[in-house]
Amino acid sequence: MKSKEFIEAKLNELYNKFSDIKIRYEYRANTFSHLIEIIPIGFFEGNEDYIILEAEIEDEFEASFPDENIVFISEGSLSEIVNPDFKLGYNSIKFDNEVFNFDFIIEGFSENVDFQYSNTYALAA
Repeated sequence: MKSKEFIEAKLNELYNKFSDIKIRYEYRANTFSHLIEIIPIGFFEGNEDYIILEAEIEDEFEASFPDENIVFISEGSLSEIVNPDFKLGYNSIKFDNEVFNFDFIIEGFSENVDFQYSNTYALAA
């Protein structure tokens, strides 16, 4: 298994266990670095189950791919994801306890949707 395949599999496991997070992944060939952004930052601060799982992923990665780097980042980190290779949790919109698939909401619209605004101020009561 290649390093990118390993990371994608582990991030899917991570997301399946903690679906309240958003994950973005980017590989930087010039530094052999795998950047993994986990947000929101408040999710994993003090979340012992998450911290243990992240440490296990890091340990397994470093043992399997000693010539490459794995870096977990979050909001406010000096490193940023510029061109994500992989994302999880960005295809849905959450309202209270309900989740809507973003693809479902815009299904049927073309890329060139022209919204027209009218000056009618009728509101439903």
